[in-house]
This record gives sequence, C-alpha cells and structure tokens, in this order.
Amino acid sequence: MRKFLVSLAFLMIAAVLIAGCTTQNPAPQPVTTPATLPPTVVVTATPVPPVLPAQLTRNWVVTTMAIQDGTAITYPTTEISLTFNPDGSFTGYDGCNNYFGSATPTGITTQKGNGMTISNIASSKKYCESLAQQETMYLAILGKTMAYNVNGNQLSMTATTGDVLIYQTPATLVTPKQYSPQG
Repeated sequence: MRKFLVSLAFLMIAAVLIAGCTTQNPAPQPVTTPATLPPTVVVTATPVPPVLPAQLTRNWVVTTMAIQDGTAITYPTTEISLTFNPDGSFTGYDGCNNYFGSATPTGITTQKGNGMTISNIASSKKYCESLAQQETMYLAILGKTMAYNVNGNQLSMTATTGDVLIYQTPATLVTPKQYSPQG
C-alpha cells in the first residue's frame, strides 16, 4: 500500500506541475495615455496687394478704335464699357454682350506705355447682327493688348498689331454720344 500512496503522491505532484505549466497569465491591461490634440493653428488673412494700379481701376468708355496701326479710325456705334478691378479682373459691355477677363501688368515699360497682357476673355453669346463686326473688332484688339497708358481721364490700350483702343471715364466724355438702341 505504501507503493500505492507514493505512486499516488507522485502522480499528484506531477499533475500540479503540469497544470502549473499550462495555466495562462491574465492578459496585460492596455496602457491608456491621454489623447493629445494637435496644436490649434490660427491663420490670419493678410490683405492681398492690388495687381493693377489705382489709376487704371475705374470705369472706362471707348471713344475711338484706331485700327491698322492707327490709319483707320472708327467710332463705336454703341457704348462700349470696361471696368478694371484692383485684383486684375475686368468686366465690360461691348455694345451687345457682357464680357470679362483678366489683366496682368508685365512690369515692362514700352514706347506705348506700361506693359500689360489681357487673357481669359469670355462673353455672353447674344447675337446682334448690326454690331457683330464692331464687337469682333473690339474684342480682338482688347485680347492682343500689350501696353496701356493713362493720361488723366483718358486710357489708351495698344495691341501687338498696333491697333489702339482709346477710352475716357464716363464723367469726362467731351460730348455725350447718342447711341441708337441695337439688339
């Protein structure tokens, strides 16, 4: 019987040892750290300096279109207007359609004045048969602008072709023209 008890004790010790090797330790608890928020960035708007000079940023009305390098002079049969904004954008009315685009000074001074390019001209699409030629000519000259010159209340814009658009501020028109309604 003694052998039996020793064998039983041995088995029990072996069972305890085996059981101790197979028990799992509790899973470690995750360590939580307080969340850190990203720093708050405060953006302050700085004023954007104007692209166009103040003397140019006003309302203008075309008084003369000098084409073929100034050898042919035409006068608009309807009011053609142009308004430059300080940011370089412009809007206007060509006698039939509203138009808009962008003006950018080049920083170059030419014999014809301060360098400037006109781009992104677009307009509404109304068709005015009696004004179509005038409208096409005006927008073509405007789109090829290479220089401008402001002399008091008069603005001249010269195209790369030599054609010139001459404007005045509406309040200073020497003789108001009576434009016939077209459309």
